[in-house]
Amino acid sequence: MALFIAALLSLGLAGANKQPGEPRLVSIQMDDGKQQAQAKQQQVSSPKVAKIAEPPKTPVPSPPEPTPTTPPPPNYIKLSHDDFAASDIGAIGRRSEAVAAANAAAARAAATGPGEGPKGVHLYAAQWYREPNDAELRPFLSGANAPPGSWATIACQTIDHFHVENCQELDEYPLGSGLARGLRRASWQFLVWPPRIDGKPQVGTWVRIRFDFTKG
Repeated sequence: MALFIAALLSLGLAGANKQPGEPRLVSIQMDDGKQQAQAKQQQVSSPKVAKIAEPPKTPVPSPPEPTPTTPPPPNYIKLSHDDFAASDIGAIGRRSEAVAAANAAAARAAATGPGEGPKGVHLYAAQWYREPNDAELRPFLSGANAPPGSWATIACQTIDHFHVENCQELDEYPLGSGLARGLRRASWQFLVWPPRIDGKPQVGTWVRIRFDFTKG
């Protein structure tokens, strides 16, 4: 208030020195309190910047715990004692050797006699692949004496395609009848199976071929 009165007095003094009709300059100083009030009013009226709210965080679900499962029952096949012994891999070689030895023994048992063949070879009983007929034998036995009950044997070596070769006379009845010689000469037509050992044909082995003559 004192400042306002001092301002009025200064204006009056300044006007006293001026001529009539000159414009007067009026200067009014605002009170500091009013300026502070206006500044506060401007601060209140100034717009406020709104803060952007952050979106709420979505909770991450935890993975489900694994469900315990019961293992299936073991799948196995019940074996008897013989089946279990037959499944022994280590014994396969021994069984094969035993089978081969048994087959070889059976083949030796089928031989007509040890050392009976040429150079002491074993002779196996011949099995016909195709038995010769009378027309094939007659030309080679026409001069032979073959009374009822006569017979003859020859030994031959087996070759490919069921044929035989290197045939040799072994025995005949009656002696000197010429039946064994006639068989040897007709042997190129004979077809026999080669002996088999362990299921395999033994081409090159020797066989004994016998003919029985029932008619003269």
